[in-house]
Amino acid sequence: MKPAALSAGVILAVAGCAQFAPQETALSTPIAPSEVDWARGSGANTVSGAALIKAGGTTHTCAGQSAILIPDSAYARARMTAIFGNATKGMRAASLGAAKFERDDPLYVSTLRTTPCDVAGSFSFPRVPDGVWYVTSSVKWQGAAQMEGGSMMQRVDVRGGRLAKVVLR
Repeated sequence: MKPAALSAGVILAVAGCAQFAPQETALSTPIAPSEVDWARGSGANTVSGAALIKAGGTTHTCAGQSAILIPDSAYARARMTAIFGNATKGMRAASLGAAKFERDDPLYVSTLRTTPCDVAGSFSFPRVPDGVWYVTSSVKWQGAAQMEGGSMMQRVDVRGGRLAKVVLR
């Protein structure tokens, strides 16, 4: 192999790995209370939906699991990007294991809204204030050799008494 091609390959490999590296700076910076105070109140919006994965002729859902509603903040965006590769919509395969963080910001944890998924894999968050949120849930089952399925996320912007329907796949 030519040295120039080898150098280009190494540069591309390193650059590719960098895009999946956790954003330590944003995750290590605490959330300012003013950044998430808006999310503590009650609002006129509802975020509802379902989490499901079709595999081998079977539909697996989040039944028995929870859905989580997370208010937008720099910390939440960095966390979604570290887990899902972006802060818009994504899936992390169960075979990768859970994403690990050095520590969770206590303010981040205190602003999470959690609701159970029903037997059909549906969930609903009533009385959600206007703003940008992340909806997450997991659909996992034991496969022949490993855990199958994964965790899913979608960004949603709700305003003005809106019903936002989300299907995590």
